Formats: sequence, C-alpha cells, structure tokens
Amino acid sequence: MISIRYDTFGPPIIFKHRDFNDKFDDLTVDETLPFASYHAAGRTMDWLIPALYSIDHAYDNLGIRPEDFDNPDSEWAPFQIERGDPEVEKAIESLQQVIEEVRADNAYADKFPHERDYVLDGLQGTLDKFASQSISAGYIQASFERLRMLGRRFAGTVRETTIATAKAALMEFGKKHFGQVLDHIWRWLF
Repeated sequence: MISIRYDTFGPPIIFKHRDFNDKFDDLTVDETLPFASYHAAGRTMDWLIPALYSIDHAYDNLGIRPEDFDNPDSEWAPFQIERGDPEVEKAIESLQQVIEEVRADNAYADKFPHERDYVLDGLQGTLDKFASQSISAGYIQASFERLRMLGRRFAGTVRETTIATAKAALMEFGKKHFGQVLDHIWRWLF
C-alpha cells in the first residue's frame, strides 16, 4: 500500500502506492480489522487522533518496551518444573480446589453452562501441564484470566476465598518462574 524511496543522503521518502485508496477501502469494511471503527466513525480525525493517543497510552501503561517485540512467542516457551517446589504444590492444590468447587456448583452449570465449561477446560488444561512437569507462562496467564472470570461471577460468596487463594498461588508461581514474561500482565491486571 505504500512505497519507500531511499536516498543516499536524505531520509527515506514514504508515499502512497497507486492502489492505496482501493486497498484501504477494502480494509475499512473488514469488521475484523480496527479500520472498520475508523470507517464507522466517518473516517474523521475526531475519532482517529484519540484512538492513536489511546494506543500510545496503553503502550506506556502496560510498560511495553521495544525489546518485547523481539521474542513475541516467549510466553509459550515450555518451562520444566519440579514437583516438591512449594509454589508448584500450592498452585496445583489451589487449582484442584477451585475445579472441584466449580464442578459441584449446579447453579453455575445451569445458568452459565458454556462459561463454566470454558473456565473448567482452561483450568484443567493448566493442571494437566503442571502434572506433565512442563508449563508455559501462557498457561499461567490464561488460568489467571479464567480465575478472574470466576472471581467476578462468585464475588461475595463462599467460593471467593478459594478463587482468591488460587489467584495468589498462580501469581507467586508466575513471579518466581516467569517474572520477566508476566511482569507487564501483572501490572495491567492490578
């Protein structure tokens, strides 16, 4: 969509490719892309400028650094864990407790069956990874998100303590083993 002309002495010159307008029109009607919001807002600067500022603020607030883009798949790199590690045992025990309590809650199963299945499948997957003695930061992050869903759903109930305990256990395990990878996630969540 763009062309770049490099110059021996001056900075590169960036200009529209001759098909830019047609290709951009195609992008703005694709609802899966952020350009669709720009199009829906009438393609005005009144929407675009605040959106760009919002992106910049999110970058700052999440503490994203340019080197974070060097290895974007690092959160899925497997990490070998040792049974007997207190953080591992606490994480396993607390996840098992949450899973048992959620499975036993018939009201949750009746009112929100798909949400319940989503939460249980994710937590069980993380528990299975712990059992295999190899886990990635991505699994910890995904479980933490599912626990947050449960925390909102069961706020003010007896289950809230069990869920909070599991979140704390995952956080301690994550800080010990994946601190660098999960650091920006923790800041965003809290």
